[in-house]
Amino acid sequence: MGIFTRVSDIITANLNEMVEKFEEPEKMLKQAIREMGTSIDEARRSTARAIADEKMIGRELDKNRREVASWGDRATTAVADENDDLARKAITRKQEHEKIVAALEEQLGSARELTTTLRRQLGAMEAKCADAKRRLGGLTARRRATELNAKMSSSRSDAEVGSEAFAKFDRMREKVEMAEAEAEAMRELTRNTTTEDDLEEPTHEPMNEVEAELASLKQRRGAG
Repeated sequence: MGIFTRVSDIITANLNEMVEKFEEPEKMLKQAIREMGTSIDEARRSTARAIADEKMIGRELDKNRREVASWGDRATTAVADENDDLARKAITRKQEHEKIVAALEEQLGSARELTTTLRRQLGAMEAKCADAKRRLGGLTARRRATELNAKMSSSRSDAEVGSEAFAKFDRMREKVEMAEAEAEAMRELTRNTTTEDDLEEPTHEPMNEVEAELASLKQRRGAG
């Protein structure tokens, strides 16, 4: 079922109420614009036909006015020539065209009124359709902005979840690195530590070599 049933429905339509009334205003406006477009196309064709009719009537009116003038001149010439029969015929034809002129003038007046009305209606329909398109553009822009905000919010949430996961990984890595560093330090301490037993019972140098070096030191001291 269409939104509009008559041209006047389009012209008098309150778009604000229509947008508020429908649950899906964007969808409603698209349908309304399609119907308006169809009606506008029909109105343009009707207006074009009315304009063409007005022009045709105008041309026919001008033609008959020229005929009135022409037969009037012939009647005048016939009277001057004292040819009453020819003058009567000319006057008769002149009067016939005068009647046609009167009828055409009335038709032309009606045609002009119709054309004016159709032009006004067409302009009002085009203005209403343009307004509907602007409103549709606004609704579409707001919908897209809402969708974009929703996507951005979702992206931020995903980023926060991802950041938390990376933070947990970093904490675990730091613990592993700390444990490895402590183990390495313990190994270094173990390698560098000399026990009392190592000092009391040297095993790497024989006793005679120690005594020999001690004697050498004493000798150098005495010589000094």
